[in-house]
Amino acid sequence: MAAPIEVNNEIFSTVVHTDLENKGNNCHFIKGHYDYIHYGCNMFDDRGWGCGYRTLQTLCSWVKQQRTSTGQAAREVPSILDIQQALVTMGDKPARFLNSREWIGSFEVCLCLDYFYDVPCKIIHINSGSELPQYLNEIAEHFKQFGSPIMMGK
Repeated sequence: MAAPIEVNNEIFSTVVHTDLENKGNNCHFIKGHYDYIHYGCNMFDDRGWGCGYRTLQTLCSWVKQQRTSTGQAAREVPSILDIQQALVTMGDKPARFLNSREWIGSFEVCLCLDYFYDVPCKIIHINSGSELPQYLNEIAEHFKQFGSPIMMGK
């Protein structure tokens, strides 16, 4: 695992997958760099409700870094408030959602990736962990074709 780095008094873990050992042909990894953005980043206490936001920010970091590595322009990773404002602007959430501690899920993450980066998403509904093996080939194909991180959750 890569060591955390400090940028402007913020702690990030970057390129967290590079030291993983490939132990066979059935291993699939994220391609490219990204920042693992977690609870407490930006000196902001979002424990208990921020996981969807932080997952979205991690995904946004991957998109941003892929684009900038090829010379394309890419917006910065949105803040939690930016995300909330986007969801209100899109009509997905009411105005009272701003500055709240309401969580977001996979659907909102998809909306925001499209809104901020023009990246369409796909949601696969898996009702329980016992169903996950049925989808492993599809998930592996995602890593082969796109290489981006994925969100698993509600």
